[in-house]
Amino acid sequence: MQAEDALNASLTGIFDQAIEQGRVVGAVCAVAHQGKLSHISAHGFADREKQRPMLPTTGFRLSSVTKPIVTLAALRLVAAGILELDAPVTQWLPDFTPTGPQGEAVSITLHQLLTHTSGLGYGFNQDSDGPYLSAGISDGLDHVDFDLAENLRRLSSVPLLFRPGESWAYSLGMDVMGAVIEKATGKSLPQAVAELVAMPLGMSHSGFVTAGLDNIAVAYANSEQGAVIIGENEKVPLPEGIGGSVRFSPSRVADSQAYPSGGAGMYGCAPDILSFLEALRTGAGLLPASLQSAIYQAHCGPEAECAGPGWGFGYGGAVLVDPQATKTPQSPGTLSWGGVYGHNWFIDRHNDLTVVLMTNTAYEGMCGLLTLEVRDAVYAALNAGYIPAA
Repeated sequence: MQAEDALNASLTGIFDQAIEQGRVVGAVCAVAHQGKLSHISAHGFADREKQRPMLPTTGFRLSSVTKPIVTLAALRLVAAGILELDAPVTQWLPDFTPTGPQGEAVSITLHQLLTHTSGLGYGFNQDSDGPYLSAGISDGLDHVDFDLAENLRRLSSVPLLFRPGESWAYSLGMDVMGAVIEKATGKSLPQAVAELVAMPLGMSHSGFVTAGLDNIAVAYANSEQGAVIIGENEKVPLPEGIGGSVRFSPSRVADSQAYPSGGAGMYGCAPDILSFLEALRTGAGLLPASLQSAIYQAHCGPEAECAGPGWGFGYGGAVLVDPQATKTPQSPGTLSWGGVYGHNWFIDRHNDLTVVLMTNTAYEGMCGLLTLEVRDAVYAALNAGYIPAA
């Protein structure tokens, strides 16, 4: 059996079983090794009810896969001398002045926004009567009738979870960074991201507002009855131990009036995301060596358990510090993250390996068994010599 066939057979079996068991409705998986596309495959349905098959080019709501893209845009502005990582947010957003936990005055830096050490949080990580929900703050995934400036006003009105730099909490910091990028460039976030990231990398099927939903996968969520369609502004409980509930608006991606969320607002397809992640792996001439290296530095150590035991946080994703703590075959320095609509990705620079898994099913495709099965199958193939080198 040829190397490509062995990997294809292994992954096909994994996806067939996940679909048969109702864990996912559809998925696309892409693998690059040493700069070469080693595998791409589509499985199941983009739209189960209309029997529309999943294709490698099917579009997905990216949710938090947006974050590393906007992070790269911000780092390119740092490289150009337009932004400074240690600069206070108020240099660009003078009215964004949330207080510390005790009401004290504090200063948040751009570095802290990028690394989720600002003291900001997410509403979906709070109880139903939590301060973010009480203030009507959007997580950038739901449909609301106000703009980004109003959302940041509301966010600024709530005290921080901790003093900036003193801890780690997944947060709306990237939405704040999106507003900083707009102020610094004088352009809308979609335009800035297109010019700084998407266009240089040929990401022609990615953006913030799609013309229609015909090529976007229908959004599903896991339930005791199998995968069910996610309704408008429907709250879907996160897996136990991860958080509260995410309020989704699947139509948001086609709404030109929805504000551009720097943390969750983009759409894209697997080939585009693989190209982007490969650029993060190699640098692609977009960043100087110092900033490229900083992406993979654990600015927060493994004590933060950003993606479980052994994981710290870099720029754009979690950084693996201790593989033994999490029992993963991935190498130290691996960068990884996902998205609540059902996505998971990682970059293992030691093995010149990039893997992207995109599904239309929350939350199996983000943190379910499928993510581990795909990861382990790829490494088994790599170790057996079944992933061809360039």
